Amino acid sequence: MSHEAGHTELREKTQRLLQGSLRHVRAAGLAAALIPLAAVAVSTADGQNCSSAGIVCGFVWNDANNNGIQDPGEPVIENAVVTLGQDSKATDVNGFYEFVVQPGTYEIAVQIPPGMHPSSSNVGSSDTQDSDGIPDGLGNVIGTVTLVSNQVFDSSTDFGFFVTPVVQPGTGTPGYWKNHPEAWPVESITIGGVLYTKAAAIAWLDQVGKDKTTTMFSSLVSAKLSVLVGNDSSCVSSTITDADAWMQTYGPVGKGVHAASLAWKLGEPMHRLMDNYNNGMLCAPHRN
Repeated sequence: MSHEAGHTELREKTQRLLQGSLRHVRAAGLAAALIPLAAVAVSTADGQNCSSAGIVCGFVWNDANNNGIQDPGEPVIENAVVTLGQDSKATDVNGFYEFVVQPGTYEIAVQIPPGMHPSSSNVGSSDTQDSDGIPDGLGNVIGTVTLVSNQVFDSSTDFGFFVTPVVQPGTGTPGYWKNHPEAWPVESITIGGVLYTKAAAIAWLDQVGKDKTTTMFSSLVSAKLSVLVGNDSSCVSSTITDADAWMQTYGPVGKGVHAASLAWKLGEPMHRLMDNYNNGMLCAPHRN
């Protein structure tokens, strides 16, 4: 076999591997798999590879520590919308995107994922490990890439995003809301379809006793106020709805529901969950 024919066959084998099972393999694994083909295999210093030459590609990832660098173990972002010119596509399960282009300089836009913010750009010593997106003020970040030849690829344009921790004011117990009327975000509150002024509701919070409508009232008022001031309600919202329905059926407050009744057998689990929420034991912290 001539040198030229052997070179052609080697190139074809390499491309079949790169376009097949090794398509999104990082450089360390790719180098090990292609040791016999090293003369024609192309890789980048950061270990990211496009599937073939004449392509720009990169990764979109969750920059969990918001340092602008792709650190080991940080998760990728699937289905991020990436656009180059008129062509848009979603990142795959590996957070990977690629475009086939002619040599030239291009802008790549990534739509900022819901609930996330762009990482700082170009902060690392290696352009193949840091985030390259600069916000455009229109809900996207923009990165610039230059492909110098159809015989090579560029995989240096990656995009990091992070989730801003939500600052929660913290939940409050019935005792807190009873003793801190100034902290109430509203002047009245509806419980079981009945509207109570702040003063009337606080008066009932001071009368919790054997009547279980007062027990449910106190935990429900506290949970609603804790949500209204800005705490996460994901763990309690459906219970608040059910407890409101319970109060509408067995209330209003002061109606006289005994602890041994079927009504309280139905209502007590709701009260206990809201009590845990109000004490900062579930999806929101307790107030300091």
